[in-house]
Amino acid sequence: MTRFDVPLSLDALRQTYRCPSESADEWLPRADSPGWNRVLGWLMEQGGEVLGGLSSDLQHQLREHGATFDPQHQQNRTLDLIPWLFDSAEWETIDTGLAQRRHLLSLVLRDLYGPQTLLRDGILPPELIFRNASFLLPCHGLVPDDIDWLVMLGCDLGRDASGRMTAYADSSQAPGGMGYVLENRVALNQVVPELTQRFGKRHLATFFKDLQRALVPQIPYASEPLIGLMTHHYRDGQYFEHAFLANYLDLALVHGVDLMFREGRIWLKTLSGLQPVDALMRYMPDNLSDPLELEGDIAGTPGLLQTIRQGSLVCCNPPGAGLIDSGALLPFMERLCRHLLGESLILPAVEAFWCGDPDQHQTVLDELIDMVVHDLEEPGKLISYANASRRERERLAERIRTDPSRFVARRILPLSTLPVWQKHEIQSRSVALRAFVLRQGNDDKVLPGGLARCHEQPLQLQLGLSTRFMAKDVWLESPDDSNVSLLHSTMTSVHLSRKTGLLPSRVADHLFWLGRYSERLNLACRAMRAALPLISTLARDEQVQTLTPLVEFACTINGGVFMPTDNVDELTHQLTSLFLYDRKDGLLAVLQALIVNAQSVREFFGEDTWYVLERLQNALNQFPARGAVSRMDRALDEIILLQSAIYGLNNETMSRTQTLRFMDIGQHIERAQQTTALLHKVFVKYPQPPAALMEAVLRMADTLMTYRRRYRTELHPVAIIDLLLLDESTPRSVGYQCRRLKRQVSLLPERDSTLTGLNAEQRLMVELVSVLQLVDLEALVSETGEPSPQLDELLVRINNLLSKLSEAITLAYFNHADIPRPIDDV
Repeated sequence: MTRFDVPLSLDALRQTYRCPSESADEWLPRADSPGWNRVLGWLMEQGGEVLGGLSSDLQHQLREHGATFDPQHQQNRTLDLIPWLFDSAEWETIDTGLAQRRHLLSLVLRDLYGPQTLLRDGILPPELIFRNASFLLPCHGLVPDDIDWLVMLGCDLGRDASGRMTAYADSSQAPGGMGYVLENRVALNQVVPELTQRFGKRHLATFFKDLQRALVPQIPYASEPLIGLMTHHYRDGQYFEHAFLANYLDLALVHGVDLMFREGRIWLKTLSGLQPVDALMRYMPDNLSDPLELEGDIAGTPGLLQTIRQGSLVCCNPPGAGLIDSGALLPFMERLCRHLLGESLILPAVEAFWCGDPDQHQTVLDELIDMVVHDLEEPGKLISYANASRRERERLAERIRTDPSRFVARRILPLSTLPVWQKHEIQSRSVALRAFVLRQGNDDKVLPGGLARCHEQPLQLQLGLSTRFMAKDVWLESPDDSNVSLLHSTMTSVHLSRKTGLLPSRVADHLFWLGRYSERLNLACRAMRAALPLISTLARDEQVQTLTPLVEFACTINGGVFMPTDNVDELTHQLTSLFLYDRKDGLLAVLQALIVNAQSVREFFGEDTWYVLERLQNALNQFPARGAVSRMDRALDEIILLQSAIYGLNNETMSRTQTLRFMDIGQHIERAQQTTALLHKVFVKYPQPPAALMEAVLRMADTLMTYRRRYRTELHPVAIIDLLLLDESTPRSVGYQCRRLKRQVSLLPERDSTLTGLNAEQRLMVELVSVLQLVDLEALVSETGEPSPQLDELLVRINNLLSKLSEAITLAYFNHADIPRPIDDV
């Protein structure tokens, strides 16, 4: 390792750099190459403090992009300053080897899901295939003969003991990592442009253009084909990566519930009705893709296999391709290549063994400590006991002896090492590469680079992408100035467009509830901020009467229960306990619901919004639920400020389309309902509120200054009810919310062109606005401040109408169930 406390020359760096003697190193044998000299020479010009700052900036870029986090908000990778440089000659071998491997595996899939001559001729043992859980019988004959089985292949590469680049795993059903590759390149270009400009590297955009072309089906009527990126679930560890990739490729990010089968096709459920899907880039476990023919999981889409079978959908990659991910073919790759292509593998395959063969079975048992074992009946399960006790290895050995044909084993590669910048030092780390190859037209296209992963332990890199790792950008020298973006300059004519893409119904649903939960959290925090100072400023005999409505409002805002009490300490505890982790009706539960809905529509928010959401989450998690009221008050100020920033960012950056509209509708329905509930508690359930409570309500609604300008210091229920219920010029009044809702509802997509009158939600809005406009204010409260029965009836009616509006919007835009028909019509 090398410290940068003093300037170093390249020679000094070479002499002090340490790497494991048993591993090949990617830099030392090429230390004199111009590329490495340019990159490491730039590093030598920087001081340790500068490099430390740049490294921190890189991680900050990943956090802002969001794809560096899993759904539990844990950082699963970092990005290193030093790229991995490949020379042209070695990359050319990798390029041709990857193309050959994709072609070979595609032929194997076509045979195994077709005539199965490989099984009849004894090239592959039938038991290896038929007891493999990744071999899906319903997929037999799935892909038409004129369509390639394997459009996209991810391949994991690492150096063996002799230093040769070796393929040790394949990924087809979810070739994760392409989004990470893009993020790494973007982050480095933004943080260290001087370094990236020194090296004339090949750019990535050309490959992704080819990917777009490969997904566009050759269908005459599809002038603007609808292409989806099908992801498993927002809790999938790679969901953010899928959202990032979908945004970059301009694809619709869809879940199984967004799609439905009808009339021999797959359709996307959108606000404008059903839209036919022409192609899918599928990041979904094979066995969950179609609950009708495969496993009955709600994540999939019934009818997906039938659509592919009929040739109505281009699928990258179709269900069944996951057979190659299982590792079952690894021991037979050289034999398959010679049989199907009449040539040897260009990229050697890792040494692998099928335990159903007695000789190979014994080799695995003898060298189990050096193996990664695949269980063919549990897809994705990799077993390694390299660091385990002798007893654990004996247990695995017994399982293999009992049922040998169930297991395939591959030898652990030593891998090579690379220099990394870690903890203000140059250190060495083991490195592996995930490369990507694509079938586009009649050619195979290889991504110029890939996802480089570094780790202290070589084994961890050979157990999949789930392990945390340090990423590197991969650079290949380029003689030309190729495209750097999918958006390129053109001087030809252009057709102007304000089209913003289709909005799936599920996405609209998440946006609607994102608005509601965000407002719910905001109002609960505002109620707490208004209530907490009263504990220390009011006289003892005034505290219960003043605090009770505010505490009840905060406790019940998310469906919780309020326990009436005359004890101020108990009231305070009920209020502050809303921040406890184990409360399902607490503020952290509201935040979790907010984050879940935001994560489910990740692709619709910019980097700044995610940065603020991260700070909001941290602020809530660190809330001082015990201690001085002033500390709690400051923490609430920060939470409310961050929420206001999110509101502002979305209003400033999101286009005025249905995307923002549904979030806006959700927010204003929630604000109107909760304001109505607050007025009911303050003026009806606990009548004749004290002045301190009325002032606190005005503070909650940010209308205290407005009230003072109108009424000076006189606090009266009628004036407050007018301001917060009826006054359409007050941004937090129910009247303002209803006026805004009426306009937004009128702009929602038309559902039925044959409808001559108003639809359900439009009728509800007319009724809501009319009810408020026809209110006789003087009849609601007496001169002495006593509420009349009409006030109770009015607030209950408004709340019911708002609930019906929410239900009407849900039924109209978030559900696409077929309308039942009489039996005579069938």
